[in-house]
Amino acid sequence: MSSNERDLTFLDHPELIRFIFYPRRHQGTLRETSDTYSLSIQIEEDINIVGRFYHTNEYKFAPTILYFHGNGEIATDYDFIGPTYQQMGINLFVTDYRGYGQSGGYPSFSSMIKDAHVIYQKFRTYLLENQFLGPVSIMGRSLGSASAIEIAAHYQNQLACLIIESGFAHTYNLLRRLGISSTLPPEKEEIASNLPSIRKINIPSLFIHGENDMIIPLDDGVALHKNVASKNKNILIVPRAGHNDLLLLGPDDYMEAIRKIISETS
Repeated sequence: MSSNERDLTFLDHPELIRFIFYPRRHQGTLRETSDTYSLSIQIEEDINIVGRFYHTNEYKFAPTILYFHGNGEIATDYDFIGPTYQQMGINLFVTDYRGYGQSGGYPSFSSMIKDAHVIYQKFRTYLLENQFLGPVSIMGRSLGSASAIEIAAHYQNQLACLIIESGFAHTYNLLRRLGISSTLPPEKEEIASNLPSIRKINIPSLFIHGENDMIIPLDDGVALHKNVASKNKNILIVPRAGHNDLLLLGPDDYMEAIRKIISETS
């Protein structure tokens, strides 16, 4: 394990993995065009992570977002929103996790964090090799907030900004709400938390959370916003929204907040 990575192997218990990860395979055909296509990243000798890349026609100097999606989702689900980012002049790459979509392997906490580093590094190489020269930002939704915060904490000198949607601050509290407690070593609660990492992040940061989120309460989003080290930080609370309907109940404010932070840091 690299010194860059948090060691979360103590969370790789079958009970936790079964309750946290809900991998779903991609079904049906894929729309592959010159500006919307699948991109495969080799993680290990026999394991590839496959994501979806939506880039603008004027992609060369356009800003790019590397996006870690939520649980129960797969990258191809973002075919509906990818064009909106393209219309805003933003390249969007949505990455899956092991076992999700078209990706190989099986998900775990430790592999999610380990793979985030490899995905980021190899995606940056892909961008440079293919003349994507604009600034890169990191975004994570729900489960993906852990990966996004991990990457922002370690590579912020290479990044324009951090965007977190429905992110969790307290990993143990999330697991307890899901009925998991007997397998959690109490002495490692701080290691599992996203707060130590968010406190290292100085780049511009945006947090988006639903007012009535019952899966990851608004208090978690507020805690992330409060603890991020950046002086340039904002939080958007979507009224009446839960965990999965932010774009439904607040589409204009949601997209405008993203457009604003990306434009200000590009």
